[in-house]
Parts: sequence; structure tokens; C-alpha cells
Amino acid sequence: MDTHRITGIIRHYTKKAREQIYNAGKIIFAAASVEQYLDDIAACVDELIKNAVKANYKHLLIVEALQRQFQSQYRDKSENQIREYIKDILKDKLQFDTLASIVLKKEDIPATVREVLNQEGTFLLIKNIAYEENRPLTTDEIASIKKLKHFMLLQNKLKEYDIKVILKIELRDDYIYIEITNTAPILSHDLQRIYAKREEYTKYKDEGREYEFFINNIDTSDSGFGLGYAKIDSYLYNLGIDPDRAVTVISINNTTAMLSIPVQTLKNL
Repeated sequence: MDTHRITGIIRHYTKKAREQIYNAGKIIFAAASVEQYLDDIAACVDELIKNAVKANYKHLLIVEALQRQFQSQYRDKSENQIREYIKDILKDKLQFDTLASIVLKKEDIPATVREVLNQEGTFLLIKNIAYEENRPLTTDEIASIKKLKHFMLLQNKLKEYDIKVILKIELRDDYIYIEITNTAPILSHDLQRIYAKREEYTKYKDEGREYEFFINNIDTSDSGFGLGYAKIDSYLYNLGIDPDRAVTVISINNTTAMLSIPVQTLKNL
């Protein structure tokens, strides 16, 4: 294994997956001689992965809503023709953003995302118990998972559209670079929400009222976009790292969040 670059695909963010990610990070952080700060950075990675999973669900639910809408509107078109049409729309970020905003006004997508995440929580609990007990799933557990209809449907759709989360960790030029890519674009509205929440958090922090920010943002009715990034900024500030330099979010045909961790800054703590 290359101790300076590690890449993996996250299908389900189970305890097993978290342990594998942590152990991969341990190799990189040990190579940089800053292993004692792994837990803090791992907490940042945890937020980014959860955000990516959530964003992928939201994207897919919007695509499915467009599929239903166009199918109803263009009855002479086949399901595959509609799907190809939507694929073309996805290549035009402005057009997709516009259509997505219409869908979001008609349907309560954030509520559906929360429902799917709740079902995913049940799925992960079942998987994690079996993993901790080092055994395969029981017949009853498999039956319980099959009852998570909305979650299972979206899992099949994720495979169908080849939507996934990719993690890369690399030690290069005295920096640890961590990339989390979800292979679906984030909506411009959600990207702006991330920027706004980060700015709001910085304002509260600079005024010595950091705790008030998190109290005021307990409500995650808008799928919580932005709050996770504020948590990341908090971790980085505590490590003496400037979040404005360390965190980059790029979204075109997919969405990549990058952490650039200066090794020397950690060594100087």
C-alpha cells in the first residue's frame, strides 16, 4: 500500500467503513508525524462524508421528481427517453438549478431526505451490530432491512445512476490533502447556504459567541446544509488552521470538498 496516497469508495457509511477510513488516515498522519491530531481531522471528514451522502440523496430525489413530472407531461416519450433528456439537463448547471427550484417548491424534498436518513440510521444500526458481533446478518435482520422501502429504493437508484462518495487522502509537499467527492452536483442554493453558514459562524466566533451559533442552528429543517461546514471550521480554528485557506468546495458535474491540512502548523502546536 502507498503510505502517502489512499483512495476508496464509500457505499455505506457503516462502523466498518469508518474504521477503515480512520486506519487509512492513521497511516498518512503517522507518515507525517502528526498522528495525535487524527481524531480532530477525522471529525471533519465525518461531517464531510455525511454531507456528501445527504447531498446525493437530495440530488437523486430531485431527479426522480423531474422524471415523474416529465413522464406525466410527455406521455408519448418512453422512460428511457425521459431519462436521457434529464441527463442532458444535468450537464447544464443553470438549467438544472432552475428546474430543481421548481421541484423544491412543489415537493417537500428536505422532509423526504430526513425520512431516508432515518431509515438509513436503522439500516446502519443493524449492520453495525452484526459487524461488532462478527457475524452475518440474520434472517430477521435482512427482513427488517427490506422493510426500509424508501431507503432501499434509493440505494438501487444510486447504483443505477452510479452516484457514490469517493475519499482520497494524500500526503504531499508538507500538506495532508483530503478530498471527499460525491458524484452528483450540489445545488447552487445549497452551496450558497454553506458559504453563508460559514460566514455566520465566523462572525459569532469573532464576537466570542461561538456557542450561540450552534444553539441558534439546532433546527436542520433545510437538510442541515452548511451547519456541518461550520463544525469543521470550529475544529480547524482550534488547531490553529485558517478554515478559509484549508476548506475548498467545488461543484460542477460533481461536488468535491477538499481539506488542505498544513503539517507544519500541527507540528508547531
